[in-house]
Amino acid sequence: MDLFVNKLYIWSRSQKNRNLLIQFFFLIFVILFIYYLFTKALLLDMTLSHFDSRAGFGISHTFIIDYTSNDSRWISYFTGVINTVRICIVAIIFATLLGTIMGVARLSKNILFSTISYLYVEILRNTPLLIQIIFWQIIFLKLPRISEAFTFGNALVISNRGILLPNASPSDNGNIWITIIIIAVILSLIVSYIINKREDHEGKSIKFFNLKFNGNLLGILLFFTITITTYFILQKPFNLDLPSLYQNDNGTFIQSGGFEFTPEFGAILFALVMYTGTFITEIVRGSIQSLSKGQTEAAQALGLSNYQIMTLIVLPQALRSIIPPLTNQYLNLTKNSSLSVVIAYPELFMVSRTIMNNSGRALPVFFLILATYLSLSLVISIIMNMINRRVTRIGT
Repeated sequence: MDLFVNKLYIWSRSQKNRNLLIQFFFLIFVILFIYYLFTKALLLDMTLSHFDSRAGFGISHTFIIDYTSNDSRWISYFTGVINTVRICIVAIIFATLLGTIMGVARLSKNILFSTISYLYVEILRNTPLLIQIIFWQIIFLKLPRISEAFTFGNALVISNRGILLPNASPSDNGNIWITIIIIAVILSLIVSYIINKREDHEGKSIKFFNLKFNGNLLGILLFFTITITTYFILQKPFNLDLPSLYQNDNGTFIQSGGFEFTPEFGAILFALVMYTGTFITEIVRGSIQSLSKGQTEAAQALGLSNYQIMTLIVLPQALRSIIPPLTNQYLNLTKNSSLSVVIAYPELFMVSRTIMNNSGRALPVFFLILATYLSLSLVISIIMNMINRRVTRIGT
């Protein structure tokens, strides 16, 4: 017994052995904890079979899917997912544009531009996003009542119910033309890539009637040629849908037609764009300042304009340090979109909460929500990582 105790004492003197022992006990604890959760989960109904039942509730905002209350809960859930993806895509595009412009403005020698950018960042970045969402909803709800709506011919109707804009509704050949547009985009990108590569290797550009065309210009010309030609061949596959406002026999004002920009959609869009744009502004500013001043001085020595210096020299090099933190902001924007539940915009979380209240099964729905947000975040990460690898590639 004494021999065993002595060996155990000698074995425990080693720091490596003590670390292994601690890790072993921690692993045992984790296994027991997971086993406990697993046994408790087996007692619960974790299936999503109730999603096949009738939803029984309406959704104020629908896009792509023509949802009704008679559809299943799966359809209502996917409608919420589409609303989330819709707001995220639009917000990401506008937040990137706003952040880039403001980031460049921060470094401008014009005092007015730099001051506006500075105040924009310092005020909105230090204000809670939830407060900004409610603020923008109040602003939209303060628009004139429907009886006093601003109208600009048949092109625009502005009231506290929303903003009606002209819209294009597809005809019988609308889906065919959309498919042709997608094909035209792919062909244009391929042609542009091949011609630009050929010009880089051979140093020769394509000439038509003594006019030089690079790959980008030829790609644009190919796209517009295909789309415009097929538009007239298919005999106008899209019809112009103009907004209208009229008063019925009962004195009720009715607005119809066009694309409706609702106060809820506008509030969450403005809040996400303005808030996320402040962080993108600082990312762009910091990335530009991290570049050597010699780059700008060399470009100025070559006689390049300020616009050419920024678009051809500075921003392409700054992309290497912009994209990684920019990915984090896109992920934050996607997850912050769940805050739109406070203004009743029917995105993923709000629709899921309604399903939970109707079915009384919260836990499986929460797991589905987590899996959906995880999937959206992974898609964004994969796309941004592909762009990052392309930007950081050397010699291309």
